[in-house]
Amino acid sequence: MCNTGALREIPLKAIPVTVEQLSLTKNYFPIIKSDAFGGLRALRKLSLDGNNITTIKPFAFRGLPRLRDLSIQHTPLATVASFAFAGLQNVSQIQLSHNKILRIEGYAFAGAVNIRQIHLADNPTVTIETNAFSSLSNVDRLILPSGIRVIEPDAFYGLETVGYLKLSFMDLASLEPYTFRGLTHVKLLSLQESDLGIIRAGAFEGLVQVELLNILNNKIDAIQELNITAANRIRVLRIQGNHLLETPESGSIVLEGIDTLHVSLSKFYM
Repeated sequence: MCNTGALREIPLKAIPVTVEQLSLTKNYFPIIKSDAFGGLRALRKLSLDGNNITTIKPFAFRGLPRLRDLSIQHTPLATVASFAFAGLQNVSQIQLSHNKILRIEGYAFAGAVNIRQIHLADNPTVTIETNAFSSLSNVDRLILPSGIRVIEPDAFYGLETVGYLKLSFMDLASLEPYTFRGLTHVKLLSLQESDLGIIRAGAFEGLVQVELLNILNNKIDAIQELNITAANRIRVLRIQGNHLLETPESGSIVLEGIDTLHVSLSKFYM
């Protein structure tokens, strides 16, 4: 079922409860209310691209047990609010690219345990808040935008069993303590082509069981402490092509208990 036109609200009562694919694109409704699609229990694919969406209320997509694919792209949406996507039981893919998302709030995806892919590319995202991805498990790909300026402590807490997580072209003042705490069972975590600012003590504390950790081609103002040990259970660590503005103090870098280690640091002065 498709509707492209001048809708100013979601016409729930006019949608057959048996609909499996629903496209409501290029309309004018600004808000997706809580339980906005309640009763559409057969719905498998939902596209809301090109609408004037500025707000997604908590539990907006609750009550859609068969929904697999959700797309909200090319909208003025600026915030992925707490619990906006909570309760999505079986969605495997969420497309959130090409919006105006500045901030991802804590618990935005709470309870959405079966999501395999989240696409957030081409957003002007500035801040990833604490617990932004809490309760997500078995995510194959998490595609984040360029230009992130703040990653709060515990931003990835509760994000478990991740295939691919790349953070690139960031502009950070620092990697704060516990930035990656609670992020576990990761095949690839890559920090690359970014300004990482100061790497604070404890930035990687609580990051556990990573197949490959890349720290590549970044600008690093200073390393207060870079402590990666056997407790992190990192199989392969590559630290290459980075430019340091200050020489790390003796003992500030500890790399232990890693199966395969590739390290080469370059330095330049401002």
